[in-house]
Amino acid sequence: MKMRNVAIVALALVAPVSLAWAQKAKPVDPDKLPQVKCSEMHFGKAFLDKYPHAPAACQDVRVYKGKKYAKFSGKVYLTSADSTTIQLLNVAGDPLTTFSFKPRPGQSIKINGKDVKFTDLQKGETISFWVPEDRMVAQSLPSATRDQWTVTPPVN
Repeated sequence: MKMRNVAIVALALVAPVSLAWAQKAKPVDPDKLPQVKCSEMHFGKAFLDKYPHAPAACQDVRVYKGKKYAKFSGKVYLTSADSTTIQLLNVAGDPLTTFSFKPRPGQSIKINGKDVKFTDLQKGETISFWVPEDRMVAQSLPSATRDQWTVTPPVN
């Protein structure tokens, strides 16, 4: 009986951690999230000061856990071991401005549902990414994960 109680307590302690891990591992499908207009996206002043053309490049906005995320596209311009520079594209596909991502070593982006390391991106390749309205970061999907990349001025 004593061993059974220990097993029940152990299961009660492990189950919530296992469920939380399983939920974090499941990718977010942006198409299933609530959609709002790009005009409802309110970027921070610091972001707009550095990237004033960004609102013109907004392709979609989705809401995840009460936070708005804007979808953008860009063409890979330069890649290096520690940064990726892209040309931000407007909705017509024309370049607007250039900026860089600073991903952590080995970090990847989702392209056609597959993870591709930033160091494996090719010049001219088009990528999509999401930017939350309250931070100067980008990520593959709207989510509250650690898989974010710092947005910085372009690397020459």
